[in-house]
Amino acid sequence: MSSGGLGIREKKTGDRIMITIEQCRAARGLLGWTQQNLADSCGLSKTAINNFEKGHSEIKAESLRAICLAFESLGLEFLGEHGLRRRTEHARLLKGDDALNLLMDDIHPSLKPHDLLCIGPVEDQTSRRISPDRLTRHLSLVGQNRQTLRILCAEGTAASAFGPLDSCRWTSKSVCRNQPAMFIYGSKVAIELWNGRSVVVIESPEAAQAERERFDLLWNESARPPAARDSGAPKPLATRDR
Repeated sequence: MSSGGLGIREKKTGDRIMITIEQCRAARGLLGWTQQNLADSCGLSKTAINNFEKGHSEIKAESLRAICLAFESLGLEFLGEHGLRRRTEHARLLKGDDALNLLMDDIHPSLKPHDLLCIGPVEDQTSRRISPDRLTRHLSLVGQNRQTLRILCAEGTAASAFGPLDSCRWTSKSVCRNQPAMFIYGSKVAIELWNGRSVVVIESPEAAQAERERFDLLWNESARPPAARDSGAPKPLATRDR
C-alpha cells in the first residue's frame, strides 16, 4: 500500500485507475454495507477488507478488482481519486425470439402507480411476438396500478393488444412502417430493432424525457379512433392528457 492509501484497479482495457480507501468506505456507506457484506460479495475475508481500509497491508490487484466489481455490479462508479456516484445511465440488449417477452417483464417493475406508459408507433406484428399471458398480465397491472396508457397504432386499427381503443391514437401506416416500435416507461426507453428479435433498453432519465416529449408531439398530431370518440362507455383504465 502506498503512503497515499491508494489501490490499483485494472480495467480489461489495460489502463490503470486509482481507488482510495476513502472511496471504498464511502461506497459501503452508500449501499449500507458492513465490511462483512462487502467481504461476502467479493469473496474476500472480513479481515482482508478491514486491513485494506485501515491501510495495514498492501492489497493484491486481483483482490482490489474483486472489491471494485462488487460495487460496480450494483451501479456504483468511481471517479478519479475522490469521486463516487451511482450510475444513472446504461443500455442493454435483449436478444432472441423472447426479446419482447423479456421487455414486458421489465416494464411493470420499473413503473409506479399512476405512472405513464407510452407505446408506439406499433403494428399488429409487434404484439404477435409477445405471448398472450404476458399481454394479459400487462393489461391487468395497468388497470390494477391505475397507470396512464398511451398507444400509437396504425390508422384503421380496430383493437390493440396493448390496451383498450380509448387509450389509442391513430397515426399513419407509413409512420408505423418506417419507425421502430418504442416503449417509454419510468426512466427507460426500449426500442425494438428492425429484425424484431432484438430490443435495446436504455436507462437514462434524460433520454426518457426527450423521447416522451417526441411521443407527445406525435400523440397530439394523431387522431382518436372513431369508435373511441363515439363511445360513451366509461374508460376501463386511468387515462389522462399530459
